[in-house]
Amino acid sequence: MIHAIIPKQNRGYATIALSAYQSAQGPVLREFCDGRVMIDTGRSQLTGRPMNQPPQKPAWMPVFGLAY
Repeated sequence: MIHAIIPKQNRGYATIALSAYQSAQGPVLREFCDGRVMIDTGRSQLTGRPMNQPPQKPAWMPVFGLAY
């Protein structure tokens, strides 16, 4: 049987906010289209908005000619 080895894309690390006083950091497993990321903490997988990236502009802003 032949096994194909497909390299995984390295997405780096991200820090997400869990609350106002807690955060979690880990390698990025998945990126969602709304800007959230899923990270691996070693114990579980958490999803949240990365703290080390600026927020994405809303999709409707270019429609109305608004700058961000």
